[in-house]
Amino acid sequence: MASHPPNSADGEDPAGNNAELPSLPFHVVTKPSQLPVEFLEPSAAKKLVIGFDCEGVDLCRHGALCIMQIAFPDAVYLVDAIEGGKELVEACKPALESNHVTKVIHDCKRDSEALYFQFGIKLHNVMDTQIAYSLIEEQEGKKRAYDVYISFVSLLADPRYCGTFYTSLD
Repeated sequence: MASHPPNSADGEDPAGNNAELPSLPFHVVTKPSQLPVEFLEPSAAKKLVIGFDCEGVDLCRHGALCIMQIAFPDAVYLVDAIEGGKELVEACKPALESNHVTKVIHDCKRDSEALYFQFGIKLHNVMDTQIAYSLIEEQEGKKRAYDVYISFVSLLADPRYCGTFYTSLD
Protein backbone atom coordinates (compact mmCIF):
# COMPACT_ATOMS: atom_id res chain seq x y z
CA MET A 1 0.00 0.00 0.00
CA ALA A 2 1.34 3.44 -0.94
CA SER A 3 2.05 5.82 1.87
CA HIS A 4 0.79 9.39 1.86
CA PRO A 5 2.20 12.47 3.57
CA PRO A 6 0.60 13.16 6.92
CA ASN A 7 -2.11 15.77 7.15
CA SER A 8 -1.79 16.51 10.84
CA ALA A 9 0.85 17.12 13.44
CA ASP A 10 0.52 13.59 14.82
CA GLY A 11 1.70 11.94 11.60
CA GLU A 12 -1.70 10.48 10.64
CA ASP A 13 -2.58 10.42 6.97
CA PRO A 14 -5.94 10.07 5.19
CA ALA A 15 -5.25 6.44 4.25
CA GLY A 16 -4.45 5.51 7.86
CA ASN A 17 -0.86 4.49 7.12
CA ASN A 18 0.73 6.47 9.96
CA ALA A 19 3.32 7.61 7.44
CA GLU A 20 5.97 10.06 8.52
CA LEU A 21 7.32 12.66 6.14
CA PRO A 22 10.97 12.05 5.40
CA SER A 23 13.17 14.65 7.00
CA LEU A 24 15.70 16.14 4.63
CA PRO A 25 18.60 18.24 5.82
CA PHE A 26 18.60 21.82 4.63
CA HIS A 27 21.52 24.15 4.10
CA VAL A 28 21.53 27.94 4.04
CA VAL A 29 23.87 28.92 1.21
CA THR A 30 25.74 32.23 1.13
CA LYS A 31 28.74 31.13 -0.99
CA PRO A 32 28.85 29.09 -4.22
CA SER A 33 31.19 26.53 -2.63
CA GLN A 34 28.32 25.45 -0.35
CA LEU A 35 26.33 24.08 -3.34
CA PRO A 36 26.81 20.56 -4.75
CA VAL A 37 29.45 20.34 -7.48
CA GLU A 38 27.07 18.45 -9.79
CA PHE A 39 24.76 21.48 -9.63
CA LEU A 40 27.49 24.09 -10.18
CA GLU A 41 29.02 22.08 -13.03
CA PRO A 42 26.13 20.36 -14.84
CA SER A 43 26.96 17.61 -17.30
CA ALA A 44 25.23 15.12 -19.58
CA ALA A 45 26.92 12.32 -17.63
CA LYS A 46 25.16 13.34 -14.37
CA LYS A 47 21.68 14.61 -15.24
CA LEU A 48 19.77 16.10 -12.33
CA VAL A 49 16.13 16.70 -11.46
CA ILE A 50 15.62 19.39 -8.84
CA GLY A 51 12.69 21.13 -7.23
CA PHE A 52 13.10 24.87 -7.67
CA ASP A 53 11.37 28.01 -6.44
CA CYS A 54 12.24 31.63 -5.85
CA GLU A 55 10.99 33.94 -3.12
CA GLY A 56 11.29 37.67 -2.98
CA VAL A 57 9.74 41.05 -2.39
CA ASP A 58 7.39 41.85 -5.28
CA LEU A 59 9.16 39.11 -7.24
CA CYS A 60 9.25 40.16 -10.91
CA ARG A 61 11.58 42.10 -13.18
CA HIS A 62 11.86 44.98 -10.68
CA GLY A 63 11.29 43.26 -7.33
CA ALA A 64 13.97 41.80 -5.08
CA LEU A 65 14.96 38.14 -5.39
CA CYS A 66 15.70 37.04 -1.82
CA ILE A 67 15.89 33.24 -1.72
CA MET A 68 16.16 30.42 -4.24
CA GLN A 69 15.01 27.05 -2.92
CA ILE A 70 16.71 24.10 -4.58
CA ALA A 71 15.56 20.61 -3.59
CA PHE A 72 17.71 17.57 -4.33
CA PRO A 73 16.69 14.01 -3.39
CA ASP A 74 18.93 14.12 -0.33
CA ALA A 75 18.87 17.77 0.81
CA VAL A 76 17.34 21.19 0.34
CA TYR A 77 19.49 24.26 -0.29
CA LEU A 78 18.21 27.74 0.58
CA VAL A 79 20.30 30.08 -1.55
CA ASP A 80 20.43 33.46 0.20
CA ALA A 81 20.53 35.91 -2.69
CA ILE A 82 20.62 38.89 -0.32
CA GLU A 83 23.72 37.89 1.63
CA GLY A 84 25.39 35.97 -1.21
CA GLY A 85 24.60 38.69 -3.74
CA LYS A 86 24.96 38.66 -7.48
CA GLU A 87 28.07 36.42 -7.34
CA LEU A 88 26.11 33.61 -5.69
CA VAL A 89 23.10 33.85 -8.01
CA GLU A 90 25.34 33.96 -11.07
CA ALA A 91 27.18 30.85 -9.85
CA CYS A 92 23.83 29.06 -10.27
CA LYS A 93 23.47 30.27 -13.87
CA PRO A 94 25.07 27.23 -15.59
CA ALA A 95 22.65 24.85 -13.83
CA LEU A 96 19.59 27.06 -14.26
CA GLU A 97 20.30 27.40 -17.98
CA SER A 98 21.39 23.78 -18.45
CA ASN A 99 19.42 21.19 -20.40
CA HIS A 100 21.06 18.57 -18.14
CA VAL A 101 19.25 19.88 -15.05
CA THR A 102 15.46 19.55 -15.04
CA LYS A 103 13.89 22.24 -12.90
CA VAL A 104 10.47 21.25 -11.47
CA ILE A 105 8.60 24.37 -10.43
CA HIS A 106 5.03 25.53 -9.93
CA ASP A 107 4.16 28.75 -11.77
CA CYS A 108 7.61 29.90 -12.87
CA LYS A 109 6.52 33.12 -14.59
CA ARG A 110 7.67 35.61 -11.95
CA ASP A 111 10.70 33.53 -10.96
CA SER A 112 11.81 33.40 -14.58
CA GLU A 113 11.18 37.11 -15.04
CA ALA A 114 13.24 38.06 -11.97
CA LEU A 115 16.13 35.78 -12.93
CA TYR A 116 16.23 37.08 -16.50
CA PHE A 117 15.84 40.81 -15.91
CA GLN A 118 17.92 41.01 -12.74
CA PHE A 119 20.66 38.47 -13.49
CA GLY A 120 20.50 37.64 -17.22
CA ILE A 121 19.59 34.01 -16.44
CA LYS A 122 17.33 32.23 -18.96
CA LEU A 123 15.71 29.17 -17.38
CA HIS A 124 15.91 26.06 -19.58
CA ASN A 125 14.51 22.55 -19.19
CA VAL A 126 11.66 23.58 -16.90
CA MET A 127 8.77 21.33 -15.88
CA ASP A 128 6.09 23.79 -14.71
CA THR A 129 3.48 21.81 -12.77
CA GLN A 130 0.88 24.56 -13.18
CA ILE A 131 1.11 24.41 -16.96
CA ALA A 132 1.20 20.60 -16.96
CA TYR A 133 -1.97 20.50 -14.85
CA SER A 134 -3.68 23.00 -17.18
CA LEU A 135 -2.78 20.91 -20.22
CA ILE A 136 -4.10 17.71 -18.64
CA GLU A 137 -7.33 19.49 -17.71
CA GLU A 138 -7.64 20.80 -21.27
CA GLN A 139 -7.10 17.31 -22.71
CA GLU A 140 -9.92 16.09 -20.48
CA GLY A 141 -12.20 18.74 -22.01
CA LYS A 142 -12.17 21.13 -19.06
CA LYS A 143 -11.87 24.76 -20.08
CA ARG A 144 -10.20 27.20 -17.71
CA ALA A 145 -9.77 30.92 -18.21
CA TYR A 146 -6.15 31.73 -19.01
CA ASP A 147 -5.83 33.98 -15.97
CA VAL A 148 -7.14 31.51 -13.37
CA TYR A 149 -4.41 30.58 -10.91
CA ILE A 150 -3.96 26.92 -10.04
CA SER A 151 -2.51 26.60 -6.56
CA PHE A 152 0.06 23.92 -5.88
CA VAL A 153 -1.93 22.71 -2.86
CA SER A 154 -5.04 22.31 -5.05
CA LEU A 155 -3.04 20.33 -7.58
CA LEU A 156 -1.74 18.01 -4.85
CA ALA A 157 -5.24 17.58 -3.41
CA ASP A 158 -6.67 16.45 -6.75
CA PRO A 159 -7.44 12.72 -6.27
CA ARG A 160 -6.41 12.04 -9.89
CA TYR A 161 -2.84 12.94 -8.98
CA CYS A 162 -1.60 12.89 -5.40
CA GLY A 163 -4.89 13.13 -3.53
CA THR A 164 -3.06 14.62 -0.56
CA PHE A 165 -5.00 17.00 1.64
CA TYR A 166 -3.22 19.43 3.92
CA THR A 167 -4.69 20.97 7.01
CA SER A 168 -3.34 23.81 9.06
CA LEU A 169 -1.05 22.81 11.92
CA ASP A 170 -2.01 25.95 13.89
